[in-house]
Parts: sequence; C-alpha cells; structure tokens
Amino acid sequence: MKKLVMSGLIAAAALAFPGMHGGMMHGHMGSGMVGKPMPGLSDNKVLAVVNGKKITVKEVNQYIQGTSGDNRIRLQDLPAQHVKQFVDQYIQTLVIYNHAKSITKTPQFKAKMMKEADAMWAEQEFQNMKISDKTAKEFYNKNKDVYFKTSPKIKARHIVVKSKALAEKLINELKGLHGKALENKFAQLAKKYSIGPSKIEGGELGWFDPTQMVPSFAKAVEKMKAGQLTKEPVHTKFGYHVILVEGKNTKNYIPYEQVKAQIVGYLKELKMKEKLKNITKNTKVEYKFK
Repeated sequence: MKKLVMSGLIAAAALAFPGMHGGMMHGHMGSGMVGKPMPGLSDNKVLAVVNGKKITVKEVNQYIQGTSGDNRIRLQDLPAQHVKQFVDQYIQTLVIYNHAKSITKTPQFKAKMMKEADAMWAEQEFQNMKISDKTAKEFYNKNKDVYFKTSPKIKARHIVVKSKALAEKLINELKGLHGKALENKFAQLAKKYSIGPSKIEGGELGWFDPTQMVPSFAKAVEKMKAGQLTKEPVHTKFGYHVILVEGKNTKNYIPYEQVKAQIVGYLKELKMKEKLKNITKNTKVEYKFK
C-alpha cells in the first residue's frame, strides 16, 4: 500500500517549525509541543506592530499554514510558550521580504511560483477529497487476499526429546487416540518427557506463525491438519519433536480499522491522479520541433 500523502505534509510541518516534534493537528500536539494554549487569541487580535503595520493572529496563522501545507495549524492551539517564536519567524520573513521583492519580477521566480501554485493546489484538492467508509470497506473486502492477508496461524503442542527412539515410542503411545483423549495424553507425556520449556504447559505452544519456527518444524506443521499427530519424529537442532496440531487458520487478515487510513489515502491518490488526467487530457498541443 502506498503511504498517505498527508503524513508527509505533517512531517514537513514538523521540520519547518522549531520545537515541533512529530505530527501536529488541530487540537493535538506532538510530544515536543506540550502545554496550555495562550488565552484570548482571536483572529483579529494584534500580536505586534512592525514599522507601523499591525500583525494579527490571522496573518500569522495564514503564514504557518502556507509554509507547512497544513491548514489545521493555528496559534490558538499551540502551547503559549511557543507562540512568540512563530510570531518572530513571521516578522523576520516579512521584513526580509521587503528587501527581496525585486526577485519576484524575475522569470525564474515566476516559474517557481507557478510550480509551487500547482503543488499547493494539488495538496488542497487532496485534503478536501472525501472517501466514504463504504468505499474503503469495499476496497478492503475486494483486496483482502492481495494486501491484507497475514501469514497462516497454527496452534500446536510438541514434545521434544534427545533421541529418535524415544520420540518414536511416544508416537506409538499416542496412536489411535483422538480429540480430547489425544490432547490429554499428549500433555501428560510432554510434562513427563519433554526437555523444552513448554513441558510445564503440557507442550502447549499456542497460536504461532510457522515462519517463526525453525524450517523443518515449520514445514512439518504446515503439512499437517488440525487434530493430526506427526507420523514420524521431526528433527531440529533442539532434538526430536513429536507434534500435535490442534488448530489451523490459513486466512488471517489485518483488521479493517488498522488499515483504514492507508486505504483512504491510497484511494484519494487514485482519485487525484484521475482528476489531473481529466484536466490535461483535452489540452491541445502542437509541437514545433522534431
């Protein structure tokens, strides 16, 4: 799955402003932005006067939002101790800009601004796009086996011993038993003979991903059915294993709620690409070179 573009924008905001660590959104600050907001910060409140020009909360908010690409960031939501640094940053930019205005008339600056305008418009369009929960769930259900399937989970017990002969003897004792009778007898033998730490629990390993096990053990349990006992001992570096598979679940999926944000972001990206394609497809271009 592709990552959300929004996460990149919030990360950019974290780098743009000193003291901000981690993402910050309306009503929520990262670990580096902790504290109570400054009271009385309405949009029209004057924060400073620079060479006779009044600087308001609204102006500084527009500056922060414009440079970060996140329209949710406001002085009203920042911890009080950080407000001045953002105001100072805006004032510094404003003062320097008065000396830099001449650069705005150059073709290079105009080209850069045109490209920047395209990018800002695309970001705004992306943020404003809506993907319904129904659409996201439909994508999840249609693509469960492609994107959201996890490794098979297996529930098993094992008895590990040092000799192959003992392992074969234990298999013979367990042959012919089924269901609870097999599980109970297996647990008794595990507690008596197993040299592994799971002997205390009757050889119980619980649910596990076979890829977490050594290859020969994993290969054996993957071939077995639920309720089945190994016909031959399975040899690993730990010894000889007698294995009882108690359950198998070959279709495990990451829960929808855990991947909803990624799905929404991915669908918004597809929607944005289609929008840009529609905008440009009717453009008439005549090339005058070969």
